[in-house]
Amino acid sequence: MGRVGRAPAPLAADGGHGLRDSAARLVLERIAPVLNSRRWPVVLALAAIVVSVPAVGVSLLNDDLIHRAAMLDASQSTPSLAQAGLTPPGSGGLGSVLRDLFVAVDPQKNLERLRAYGALPWWTCEDYRVAFWRPVASFTHWLDYRLFPDSVALMHVHSILWFAAVVLVVTAMYRRLIATGWAAGLAGLFFLLDDSGYFPTMWVANRNLLLSLFFGVLAILSHDRWRRQGWRPGAVVTPLCLMTSILSAEAGVATFAYLFAYEAALRRGPWRRRALALVPSVLVIVLWRLLYNLQGYGAYGGAFYFDPGRDPVGYALAVLRRAPFLLAGQWTSVPADLYSFLPSATKTLMWLLLAGVTVLIPVILLPLLRVSRQARFWLVGMYIAVLPFCATIPMSRSLLFVAIGGFGLVAEVLSDWLRRADWVRELGRGRRVVYALVIVFIVAHLPLAVVSRASAARVATTLRERVATTAALGVADCPADRDLVIVNAPNPVSFLYEPYQLASDGEPLPRGIRMLSPGYDAVRVVRTGPCRLAVRAVSDSLLDCQRGKRMDFVFFYHYLSDVRGAGHPLRAGQRIRMPRMDVEVLAVDERGFPIETAFEFDVPLENASLKWLFWEWEKERYEPFVVPAIGETVELVGPF
Repeated sequence: MGRVGRAPAPLAADGGHGLRDSAARLVLERIAPVLNSRRWPVVLALAAIVVSVPAVGVSLLNDDLIHRAAMLDASQSTPSLAQAGLTPPGSGGLGSVLRDLFVAVDPQKNLERLRAYGALPWWTCEDYRVAFWRPVASFTHWLDYRLFPDSVALMHVHSILWFAAVVLVVTAMYRRLIATGWAAGLAGLFFLLDDSGYFPTMWVANRNLLLSLFFGVLAILSHDRWRRQGWRPGAVVTPLCLMTSILSAEAGVATFAYLFAYEAALRRGPWRRRALALVPSVLVIVLWRLLYNLQGYGAYGGAFYFDPGRDPVGYALAVLRRAPFLLAGQWTSVPADLYSFLPSATKTLMWLLLAGVTVLIPVILLPLLRVSRQARFWLVGMYIAVLPFCATIPMSRSLLFVAIGGFGLVAEVLSDWLRRADWVRELGRGRRVVYALVIVFIVAHLPLAVVSRASAARVATTLRERVATTAALGVADCPADRDLVIVNAPNPVSFLYEPYQLASDGEPLPRGIRMLSPGYDAVRVVRTGPCRLAVRAVSDSLLDCQRGKRMDFVFFYHYLSDVRGAGHPLRAGQRIRMPRMDVEVLAVDERGFPIETAFEFDVPLENASLKWLFWEWEKERYEPFVVPAIGETVELVGPF
């Protein structure tokens, strides 16, 4: 297959200013044949398997546990989950799996059951929805449970093979679209070294991202072959691959960013003809979204996800806040995940810095962008591809689509710099600025990337273990006839998964879980009657995070557990009935977030059917909570 772009040029160009006698040139001359080898994509694919091996030993995580319950039929399912109403209807059936596997919360399907048990807290928005349609990814999980239902290791191997396939096709795409062979090989190496690729192999439920990326890249390759070589089947294959990508994960919409960039930057000729080439892909996206909405899929009610179709204003604001963290995270080694761990003031300063990086780098590269269609293609694709991922909080694993354009452009810059392309020689005083950027690119995407990739398994495991502590209840002695009452839950969303984890471990499930408030801030607990107590926020509302000044996991927990976003107010005097407990909102702030809430139990608070716990921030674990006497007040400290 041919390549587009400028003809390859020698590494040295302008006499003494070239790299003829430099160490960099000598190194490059040695490795260039390897990077340019036809076997290089296969080598990288095999290397992708090797670097992902640590994922094989990871146990099921969060959504994996819910998926397992959905995959098992009634005879295999854990009875305690069924008794608690937590087993999805029609579990085990292929139709149910294809339709509902990625439906975490839906008001018409399971919201009330989850809230009644306590897997979702009482303050969850009445219309809260996190429901995704991913039948292609769902089918691969269904196959897992038909072929090796008891081998989590083989499920990880399945995901790893998809990651290897992604590396293979991405490197093949670079070889088609980057003129200099060794630069194309280097871009593939950058993609492999990016630590963003580890998490989707470690988390079985995140395989959908790898599937989406694989079919998305096939769509780009097919489109290129159709448009450049006249391969007529590409007119059909491209939209089919795009549809498969989107039906693997909503992230597949990002594929269109590169299809658009291809026509806008790489193709010549009338704009009308180029626009017509995109019509089949546009129709695919429109048809998908119509079917998506008609079936009730999407996200609504919280602030972890913003659905462009259901909340366009909230999504637009999320793009403004989140895009700089994602784009700058791709340009540099600054992890996009920082967004979720920073206090408000620090996050604002970081946003200003990263927004500057996001704008400044394309400005620095303007001399290249003016003369190189390939460079414009990678940049436009990268910057548009980030938009779908702004629908959720910035995470490094969300950068794989963005990385395609980012590493393509970085490879173009390094190639031109090392061979002293015309635009480099004409820079004048600006050469030092571009040189500094080249150094940043090399350091961020080679030595630092190697370190990050090597430590990815350890970092991911540490993060997973830290989050798991917020669900480490020690409730083996809590039989099914007792309710577990959590006064201040530091990570309320963890209880969405905790019953499934307990069932998987063979532990008994509590009769129900009752979270009184989040643990993001200090609260005062006052006993007002034999069966009644009230919880009041010491500052702001119960749903706000304490205004600390350091980076902390509590901000991450707050994002994960945001099940009632702004625009979904509660009312003072509002009552919410739950099994064996009534909730009364006593006071709210101007946004409708609860400041003080009262809880009336069906039995006295000392009754043996209630087991009380609270989160001790200093020890970072749950401790028994001693219910105060009537009229007494207890204050529980916050994280700072």
